[in-house]
Amino acid sequence: MDVPERARHGGQPNHAASPAELIIRDMAGERRVRLDAESIAIGRSRENDVEVGDISSSREHCQLNRIQGRWHIEDLRSRNGTLVNGILIRRQPLMVGDLIEIGKTQIFFGEIPEMHRENAPAGETLVLSTEYFLEPIAEEATTEDPIRFQKEREIFLRLLQLTRDLGAILVTEELFEVILQNIIEISGAERGFLIIEEDGELRVASSRNIDRDVVRRAHLQVSQSLTRRVIDSGEPVLTGDARSDPRFHESASIANLRLESVLCVPLRLRGKILGAAYVDNRFEKHSFHKGTLRFVQFLADQAAIYIENARLFEELHRKQEAIQSSKDQVEALNREFQAMLIARDVEPEDVRELLKRGARPDLKHSFDRIVTRSPIMIRVFELLDRVINTDMPVLILGESGTGKELVAQAVHVGSNRKDQPFVSQNCAAIPENLLESEFFGHVKGAFTGAHRDKKGLFELADGGTLFLDEIGDMSKELQAKLLRVLEDGEIRPVGSRDTIRVEVRILSATNQKLEEMVRNGNFREDLYYRLNVLTVQLPALRERREDIPLLVDHFIDEVCSRHDRDRPKMDPRTLYALYHSPWPGNVRQLENEIERLVALSEDVIVPETISPSVLSHGPKAGSENREPMRGTLRELVAEATEGLERQVIAAILEENSWNKSKTARQLGVSRPTLDQKIEKYRLKRNSGNDGEH
Repeated sequence: MDVPERARHGGQPNHAASPAELIIRDMAGERRVRLDAESIAIGRSRENDVEVGDISSSREHCQLNRIQGRWHIEDLRSRNGTLVNGILIRRQPLMVGDLIEIGKTQIFFGEIPEMHRENAPAGETLVLSTEYFLEPIAEEATTEDPIRFQKEREIFLRLLQLTRDLGAILVTEELFEVILQNIIEISGAERGFLIIEEDGELRVASSRNIDRDVVRRAHLQVSQSLTRRVIDSGEPVLTGDARSDPRFHESASIANLRLESVLCVPLRLRGKILGAAYVDNRFEKHSFHKGTLRFVQFLADQAAIYIENARLFEELHRKQEAIQSSKDQVEALNREFQAMLIARDVEPEDVRELLKRGARPDLKHSFDRIVTRSPIMIRVFELLDRVINTDMPVLILGESGTGKELVAQAVHVGSNRKDQPFVSQNCAAIPENLLESEFFGHVKGAFTGAHRDKKGLFELADGGTLFLDEIGDMSKELQAKLLRVLEDGEIRPVGSRDTIRVEVRILSATNQKLEEMVRNGNFREDLYYRLNVLTVQLPALRERREDIPLLVDHFIDEVCSRHDRDRPKMDPRTLYALYHSPWPGNVRQLENEIERLVALSEDVIVPETISPSVLSHGPKAGSENREPMRGTLRELVAEATEGLERQVIAAILEENSWNKSKTARQLGVSRPTLDQKIEKYRLKRNSGNDGEH
């Protein structure tokens, strides 16, 4: 099926680097669709550029967009989700050979990879256990009862197809209806009910009669005692004359409902009972036979797997939506907060109240020791959340003072090693001649001064986590020995002939560029790949400024609690200056500065007490080009504040295309005040901007 005319000619010329087509495999076979537009809509509706007839496809399922020459795919909040290379996505860029899956439908982007070229078009091979079909069919049965044989053969083939289809449905309510309708049709029942147990209570999740109508007051139309018997025992019940069956003489519901034939089978999954499939006939006795029981039980066992999968999918989808909602809320609060700080007279108490609103995303593991509301840091948490309970080595990169050890501690505390030791060591702080002894230990008499046996870091961290900070400062000789430990899991203390087996998770960190060190031969490539299984890049504080007021508030509370003193107030000008400082020393520098400010302040933290180095916006300390700062502290504060004010006004003017009225409203000042500031700072429009307003 080709892309419709409106799509073929609606966009820009095709980019040379873009693939020419999509290859679609479904139950109808294989077809190709050219990518001649800038946007391709995919879904079940005929209005889409690519129509997908899959049962699990939504009317508007997903969309391909070409952005700056590269194709991206976006899921349009479909019911059952969109998979790219087996991973559920919301939006992401595509690469040639990527496999997009919508239920059983496979869509290859650009070309079909070698591994998929021999595969059948969509769907997977189903292997059925023979336990459901143990009753042998004699050779004469095919001639004596050909109708029954043909019917059971049709049911068997139907079950094969159905179990493929069920895997594509990820919405539980839709899944319940499909399962129940097929159970009714296979069994020939008058009515059917799918019953789910939730918190010990039985709930009718779906009900249908032979005419496919919903059964009114369904919870009153089933025998609760019979259903409870099946769920508690895990064994099916088949009765052709329920009211005369001695097993149910004491069941009032069977008598009241005037039931004749009843078949009820459990929904079993790994020894757990999720509920039951219940069908009956109120007018005919012996409507169901053992063959019916075998088929319905098989379908129920398969259905339990797909119900659990759909539940997990919906739980994941809800969690993803909650995380996205939390992130959107945090970003909105951050924008509101930044707008407040542009107005320099904002009260710090207003900032504190704003920061209390909203919540961080609800992840599986808590990172509550790390003070942040930054979307960049939340993405770091989401990445760590996926691997925190594995033994995967993690390499943490970031400038000095960004909190690399704090992140390592959070990974340890959130993992299943939390009750085992967490050992931290800065590799740059150990003299080179003692490195091997520190890491692997030594025995008495191994060298001068070794008066007793000593355990090394690996032995101390056995069963737990070893955090190696500044890994880039490790000598080449020690790198080789560390690599051997990671490969063999054994250490040899200095001076010993015996090896000791250790089991340690390695977390490492550095502020150096290890890839460049590998290229220069200063760091072993094989060790780099051992440590760099997962890389986490921590942002500098200047890249997460929205966290500065939060950290300031946190550090003030910590210092006041530690020194048992009253909390001083924060002058708005001080908060403004702290927010706009470059913080080359990151969070560690901010923490030290707050401790200093609290110590020097009484009732109010005023900007005059801020360190000159914090106010400086020139080159970092130690730069050869740096000029010495001159003037009083008050003059330095004023100069730095004016520099920030000029930058903010210029940026907002450019953002608003020099619309002065809009800029004045956004900054919270009058138009004449804005004109005065523009004249004072000699700000001028760039050519090409719109005129003034």
